Amino acid sequence: MLNHAGTQIIHTGRLLLRKHEITDADDMFRNWVTDPEVSRFWGWEPHKDIDETRRLLTGWIDEYEKIDTYHWIIVLNNIAQAIGYVYLSDIDDVRDSASVHYALSRTYWNKGIMTEACKGVFGFAFSTLQVKRIHASHHIDNPASGRVQQKCGMRYIETAYKQVPDCEQISGDYCYYEITKDTWERTR
Repeated sequence: MLNHAGTQIIHTGRLLLRKHEITDADDMFRNWVTDPEVSRFWGWEPHKDIDETRRLLTGWIDEYEKIDTYHWIIVLNNIAQAIGYVYLSDIDDVRDSASVHYALSRTYWNKGIMTEACKGVFGFAFSTLQVKRIHASHHIDNPASGRVQQKCGMRYIETAYKQVPDCEQISGDYCYYEITKDTWERTR
């Protein structure tokens, strides 16, 4: 049985992971939601105006009323600016598992930031939430996401085709990964 605690603050060496706030809209709009390279493997189009970003944030913020919502904005400490997000979904109280998803401003790609953020979330998920397994996937044309998963200690499972309804742009072959709590505890 999972120990639902809702989204909690997580500190890592360079990052603050916290709940979204409506004031994050400016950073999001400037840093990633308008970038077609960031949205390329997601089911959303780049935002056209900041009101679209505010509406998205309002929905995410409303979700925090549910104790089983785990959605963090990533703030880079040295600039005190939101540069991406990471969240858990597919929360399964029967199998004690969850999946991890993330997006990051292109400016901060290849700097270990997303690996650091995911490791912070994994620590929370395994110790506080008490999941036994975290899984993830990435589109085969997005190998950088797979490198994040590997650097977090996730094990490759398989590559399989996934049809995404109403979103042909992200249908295709996906690589699937997982990490168990036992592996996490042995390797950190």
